Amino acid sequence: MTSKTSLVLSGILLLLGACSNPVRHRAECQGSLETSTKAATVQTLSGPVAGYVDDGVYIYKGIPYAKAERFQPAVDPDPWKGVRPSRAYGPTAPAGPRAGWWSDDQAFTMHWDDGFHDEDCLRVNIWTAGINDGKKRPVMVWLHGGGFREGSGQELICYDGTNLARDHGVVVVSLNHRLNVLGFLDLSAYGAKYAHSGNLGMMDIVKALEWVRDNIDRFGGDPANVTIFGQSGGGGKVSTLMAMPSAKGLFSKAIVESGSITNLLTPKYSRRVGAATVANLGLTPARIDDIASVPYDKLLAAYDAALKQVSDEAKEDGAFPTNILDILLFGQVPVVDGEIIPAQPSTSEALALSKDVPVIIGTVYHEFTRDQEDPIFKPLALQQAADRTAAGCAPVYYYQFTWETPVLDGSLGSTHCIEIPFVFDNVLLHRTFTGGGDEAIELGHRVSRLWTSFAKTGKPEAEGIPEWAAWPKRLTIDIDSKIQ
Repeated sequence: MTSKTSLVLSGILLLLGACSNPVRHRAECQGSLETSTKAATVQTLSGPVAGYVDDGVYIYKGIPYAKAERFQPAVDPDPWKGVRPSRAYGPTAPAGPRAGWWSDDQAFTMHWDDGFHDEDCLRVNIWTAGINDGKKRPVMVWLHGGGFREGSGQELICYDGTNLARDHGVVVVSLNHRLNVLGFLDLSAYGAKYAHSGNLGMMDIVKALEWVRDNIDRFGGDPANVTIFGQSGGGGKVSTLMAMPSAKGLFSKAIVESGSITNLLTPKYSRRVGAATVANLGLTPARIDDIASVPYDKLLAAYDAALKQVSDEAKEDGAFPTNILDILLFGQVPVVDGEIIPAQPSTSEALALSKDVPVIIGTVYHEFTRDQEDPIFKPLALQQAADRTAAGCAPVYYYQFTWETPVLDGSLGSTHCIEIPFVFDNVLLHRTFTGGGDEAIELGHRVSRLWTSFAKTGKPEAEGIPEWAAWPKRLTIDIDSKIQ
């Protein structure tokens, strides 16, 4: 074999290896990539942004939708004059170490990308099949999981919106917002300056939705047809947005995946967490403004200690929750402050705000345990569906995702997050989690058609798939290889 032949073969093997990498999108091994500024520049209200075109899909990452000082509500970003490169994900919200990093199985299957942390993290990412073309494509805004504590719009590779944009005719938006102590520490007892600090993370999302309303038409999207969808904590954010007056009118449809979090904090305990955090930092009310300069790691440690303290107090008061999910999230959810969130999301007052919004609600079969049916999210999801129906809200479509992944000898079953690659039509892209395979890929095509059909019309339907009737006519549609 000549050295030239050997070099050619090595190059071929290198290319094949890249295409077989389970964390590479299939489009990366076909089609073209256009990166010229002229080809993909869009004028936003703050200034022009340049993305790139991947096999016919225009992609923009890390666009600032707002800016914010620590513990203060977000405001419009500073405008820029030149074209802003927006081809790489921007900063993600600061968070502590992810426990799953130390689990080989979790790290392999989930393949997290936690990016780089910075408090200047208010960014949106966009995937669209056309720009500046006057078309009005349905918009789907994805809210990431991780509770209200961690995560980002890029944390899982299956969040990639390329296939939904190219093959299903929707514009996909994902975003980052403030989390944990920076997004949900209630300092309202320390004066009007901090009145809304316990809900800043949710207010960030509203600010992002306002950005979508004001800018998405330039990206080929229809600002009057926006669907919010999210999983786990993202589903909790969807549920919370439906109870926020400031979010009303910014979306017309909603999808809650394993995230029916409808029991939020009350000021009695959110303020206790705030006071304990301040005390743990050695600050006094007179020096409360010094909290803006405390290093993040020290701030998070004080917050985590405060959560433990207040949890113990709630147990002594007999007020600690008994639901497993509420126990896990105690102290780390938005607060019903009477203004930003006037009432608990399950109340008639809150339900009236989203009465005209059709919703898909559901869970996966096993969630966190392989040995029994979902004991955490399913009862809450069923209750949320029943509450909305009883209140006379727009149709609710309920599902149970029962398909089981063969990865790791089938030990995961139908586990938490498993539906996400199917929803995004990214079964092959995230095959460390799904295993890939023709049957799974085809199921992904069908599930994504249901979700995008709902985004387009308010009804999940697709050719070759049985009718999905609204609750309670059909209580549940089982989503497995056949979709029954």
